[in-house]
Amino acid sequence: MLKILTLIGARPQFIKSAAISRAIRGVFSDRLEEVIVHSGQHYDANMSSVFFEELNLPSPNHHFKLSATGHSEQTAEIMLQLEKILDLENPKALLVYGDTNTTLAGALVASKNNLPLIHVEAGLRSFNKKMPEELNRILTDHCSSLLFCPSESSIENLKKEGIVHREGKCSSDAPGVYLCGDVMYDNSLYFSEKVKEGLADYLVQNNYILFTLHRPSNTDDPDRLKAIYVSLIEFAEKFEKRIVFPIHPRTKKAMMHVLTECEWDSLRNHKFIYVTDPVSFHEMISLEKNCELIITDSGGVQKEAYFFQKPCLILRSETEWVEIIDQGVALLIDASFDDLSEKYQLLKSKKLIFPELFGDGKSAEFICDKIVKEIQ
Repeated sequence: MLKILTLIGARPQFIKSAAISRAIRGVFSDRLEEVIVHSGQHYDANMSSVFFEELNLPSPNHHFKLSATGHSEQTAEIMLQLEKILDLENPKALLVYGDTNTTLAGALVASKNNLPLIHVEAGLRSFNKKMPEELNRILTDHCSSLLFCPSESSIENLKKEGIVHREGKCSSDAPGVYLCGDVMYDNSLYFSEKVKEGLADYLVQNNYILFTLHRPSNTDDPDRLKAIYVSLIEFAEKFEKRIVFPIHPRTKKAMMHVLTECEWDSLRNHKFIYVTDPVSFHEMISLEKNCELIITDSGGVQKEAYFFQKPCLILRSETEWVEIIDQGVALLIDASFDDLSEKYQLLKSKKLIFPELFGDGKSAEFICDKIVKEIQ
């Protein structure tokens, strides 16, 4: 049995890890042993424990209680606690997902301890180093021994940085680089068959827009956040379109700080905008499957929009998922009503095609097979 330690700590990582944990407990139960470590980066029950229950994830073997909140302090605290777990568990490799502080902490600890690092969702680039996630991605990829890329563009991004597949025993100097498809697609196919289709009474299928917002570039800039609020209100009133807004805890806190009490009340009580607490993964899939269009700054939600063949407006100046932009089913938008209105109408006027870009829904099994073969 090959023991690997999986480090997760944020909502997107819980979801991604479900696919590989499912494969380990199933097809690879006689070859792989998984030790799950929860870094504690997301500690709110609506952002953490509910996902373990819904996704049928095993309870973490180790769960950190973090006191730090800043990027550097949080990363350092995870590193200190993770190093103790490595000594205790003595795994053969460390597996990380995506681009969070948890991901970077795992990459640095693995590198310092000469432990093979496996990076799932490698090679993504937004080409904006002001985003903390971009630096996390780059540094993690350069520490990794096995890199699993969801798309052709992510393979090309790694090549440009000198990270190419090399045969033989994998290491950070001679990595294994594989095009595997997207584990989120695995999950979307798997769970879309299981979720209940029922929506709340106030929603009509394909007659509402799903809106999500959580990126620091949007929430931490008061002027930009206020502009997003204004454009959302104007958009809802012009098109008389119902908008469902599951609000991230950080976004709610920022809005309550930036908006006046009257503005916050107008958002919460708007006749076309439904502001709700964070929803579960099953609820999110149901909302995505049944909506008309998605407006988001989330990388994961962008992809899920594509999986469910929904047009998407991306509230950012760039995206790491360039494939969906190139396909013409998603557009970048600025924090202005004019841009939002114009591009909404543009997407609505087009006949959209969604070819298979992110694998065949069996990425997790491919990844597990390569781990068994490559990690010595």
